[in-house]
Amino acid sequence: MNRRELLDMASKCLDGRKLVWFGTRGDDVESISELREFAASFSIIGAYGRRHSVDALAVEQLSGRRVDLDAYEIDEEPNHEAFADFRHAALRALAVPSAVITYRPSVFVSAICFARRDRCRYLGMFKDHQSAFEHKPWVESSIRDLQVPAIPWTYVADEDQLESLRFLDEGPVMLRRSRTSGGTGLVKVDDAAQFAASWPKQAEAYVSVAPYIDGGLPVNVGAVVWRNGVTLHPASIQLIGIPSLTTRPFGYCGNDFGAVHSLDPQTLRSIEQHTITIAEWLRGNGFVGAFGVDFLVKDGVPLFTEVNPRFQGSTHLSCEISVELEESCILLDHLAATLGLPAPDSLHLDDYRRARPSAHLVLHSLADGERALDGSAAVAALRSVGGFRRADVVTEPTLLTDPGATIARVTVDGGVTSTGFDISPKWVTATEEAANATLGYSLPAAERQFNDPSSKRAGA
Repeated sequence: MNRRELLDMASKCLDGRKLVWFGTRGDDVESISELREFAASFSIIGAYGRRHSVDALAVEQLSGRRVDLDAYEIDEEPNHEAFADFRHAALRALAVPSAVITYRPSVFVSAICFARRDRCRYLGMFKDHQSAFEHKPWVESSIRDLQVPAIPWTYVADEDQLESLRFLDEGPVMLRRSRTSGGTGLVKVDDAAQFAASWPKQAEAYVSVAPYIDGGLPVNVGAVVWRNGVTLHPASIQLIGIPSLTTRPFGYCGNDFGAVHSLDPQTLRSIEQHTITIAEWLRGNGFVGAFGVDFLVKDGVPLFTEVNPRFQGSTHLSCEISVELEESCILLDHLAATLGLPAPDSLHLDDYRRARPSAHLVLHSLADGERALDGSAAVAALRSVGGFRRADVVTEPTLLTDPGATIARVTVDGGVTSTGFDISPKWVTATEEAANATLGYSLPAAERQFNDPSSKRAGA
């Protein structure tokens, strides 16, 4: 089924309802904005602004603050006046016959949809149901039982912390909380002196421990679970811990959709089959809609790392690639699946080789505190670089930008990485200049050395 046919079927199923998007970034919804039912966008950062006919609002416009998405939870918002205004605007948008899709389920979205249940159709999973799939130990234990090769996590009770020092006998280890996002909650430990200080504290009173795997290639795949099938979407190499883009050693900072096709065809086929296996497990446990899977490819073997039971940072460019190929994108497939439409035949991951190579870089604030930053200065520093395509989600000096928050997302032609933990020299230079232009001063070398890709690679 081609893209146009699926758009028409989704439109027919909406039956005149206004389609409303709740996302982390407004622009992530662009690939389905041609639906005549699309009428409103609510986001945390980056209010949607591409079509004037769409009502758009971002929390940051009311709060005056750009938050770090990897540390922010909309359900933990204080009950301040700005957020109350955001809630009231959302309720007004749903006062007419409407349908809601969301980047990630939340108590906030569930609550307003229930409050408008007589006229609003919520397309997605209830927050508490979806939240179960964000519990990494449960998910990865289940996936390992399906004989999918995986990172060998061991779960260690806080009381057994000293016993787990034995893991260091084989070299560095990774410690991880049960729920993480964007590289937060991961710590690499090299010796016993670091162990106690680095041990994550969480209510469950246990921590996931695994050997640090050096030199693996981080691969991400997007897919959609339908009630009777699965559709696959472009794979990419994730960018992790690039020093000019993030201050987190394992922080997410973009995707390269061209570089992934350097993978051995058999490896790509294995990734595809594992993704389908995981999708079938998700469906068997009541999951419907978009999800992502991370793998770490080591010596040609893709090791399952985690499931992201939601849209991802890669979604926006993945959708653009699909639209250029005149294929259905992950956002449209999610909408159709949650509307209850039957699954079409899926493309194979190898079919996306015909797309033009492209990548996006997510620039985060490298400042050590909240600051008023002009993201356009960063974009100006990148605009003259060959391959620059566009920038979006650009922070403004009218906002206080939190440390680690997104300054801009930049889409470029061609590939930018070979390992996922480095970027090509021209982009190193350009993004360092962009960071310096935004901060107004040059970063000392000491602030960048933590992330030297030759000495630190995220192994898990």
